[in-house]
Amino acid sequence: MSTILIVDDDPTIRAMFARALQSLGEVEQAANGADALRLLTSKKYSIVLLDLHMPVIDGFVIIHTLATKPGPNRDTPIYVVTADVSDQARLRALRQHAVFFLTKPVPIMTLVALVDSTLKKSALRQASRDTPIPPPKVVRGTPIPPPRGSSPLTKKS
Repeated sequence: MSTILIVDDDPTIRAMFARALQSLGEVEQAANGADALRLLTSKKYSIVLLDLHMPVIDGFVIIHTLATKPGPNRDTPIYVVTADVSDQARLRALRQHAVFFLTKPVPIMTLVALVDSTLKKSALRQASRDTPIPPPKVVRGTPIPPPRGSSPLTKKS
């Protein structure tokens, strides 16, 4: 089952996203970056929706930490969902580890479609990793003899 973590200091946004995404898997929430890092170091998530500007620890620190430190969520897709529309924030997040950079207000149906697509692709990748690759079939037959009078071992003069 997929597990989605929503990290935002706005309880209304967390609740709205949680309601919209609950049909895609288990949804957990964190109200600040410190709580998010505690969760992210202790449990594997399928996807993280992350606000950038929060009290205690901001989203950039979380992105950097996940990208550079070993842990269960090093390769977890991160969707930045923020009110920050600056190109600087967009480039910084996408260069570090974010998969998408969405600006608030995000159309809920767009968010659900993106998360659903990412979760399905992740499930397909995981299934292909879990499926053993069978060894190649070796077809044994009668070897074809070399033409008369020629042999790679004899030298013609």
